[in-house]
Amino acid sequence: MENKLILIVGPTAVGKTYISVKIAKLLSSEVISADSMQIYRYMDIGTAKIRSEEKENVPHHLIDVVYPDEAFTVSDFKNSAEKLIKELHGKNKIPIIAGGTGLYVNSLIYDLNFSNTLSDPDIRSDLTAYCDTFGKEALHQRLETIDPVSAKKIHMNNVKRIIRAIEVYLITGKPFSEYNPNFRVCTNNYELIMIGLEMQRDLLYNKINERVDSMIDNGLIEEVSSLLKKGYGRDLISMQGIGYKEILMYLYEEISLDEALHLLKRNTRRFAKRQFTWFKADERIKWFEVGLSDHEKTLENIKNYLHERGLLNETNY
Repeated sequence: MENKLILIVGPTAVGKTYISVKIAKLLSSEVISADSMQIYRYMDIGTAKIRSEEKENVPHHLIDVVYPDEAFTVSDFKNSAEKLIKELHGKNKIPIIAGGTGLYVNSLIYDLNFSNTLSDPDIRSDLTAYCDTFGKEALHQRLETIDPVSAKKIHMNNVKRIIRAIEVYLITGKPFSEYNPNFRVCTNNYELIMIGLEMQRDLLYNKINERVDSMIDNGLIEEVSSLLKKGYGRDLISMQGIGYKEILMYLYEEISLDEALHLLKRNTRRFAKRQFTWFKADERIKWFEVGLSDHEKTLENIKNYLHERGLLNETNY
């Protein structure tokens, strides 16, 4: 068990939380969240953060780590997660990574180097303003001038990634492309058991729409309003997350509530599609179909798979 690592990935709303808890209970283990929004305190409803009763006494980590105005990078996640993984291995437990943030997951399963990539919020702010003024194409051309390798790999629409690449160059004087030359080299640190959850697209989209309605009923608007009252402005990275930026537009009377809900549902569906595309690129993932209301069958299939891999025996199977 000393180097085994289970990852449970897939699009939002597919059921990762439920499955991860059940598997953790079977293995007497703990869950490490790989969700870039659930790290924030006070942001519970819009992030679909696991509730206390849903944990079923399974310890969860890397949830409620920082305040909404504090930075938490992929490097921070990698360092924190690797420390937790080491601690759990020391207790003879198999850590379970559960979440849909692709970069967080990749930081653990690929050899990525973050050691020299610093961050400067002023530079990011200037680059964002530059993009707002001159457009995405001009920003991309600026990257092409200093780092043509990265410019070729990063699509013009991926503004966040373009800004990051330029930021690294401006801080270090070294092209961003030189920091991750082995982006797709798999790590040898762990024996990976990668489980992907998928659902028929129409069923998933319906579930997403229902989840958004439930978030509203459970107080999402009040949660966002409370964040504003605490002094967390809409310019923060945390407040630009799906579920927050749309409600902020409503609270600032830029759009109606119906329009905000339409955008929120659409943006979440698009996000789920991007997540699925991201994880489908990794051939190491074993995929399991999830029914709309029948997670038990999926769980049974996963248990059979873990039994085949030698992770479940007659005692805990």
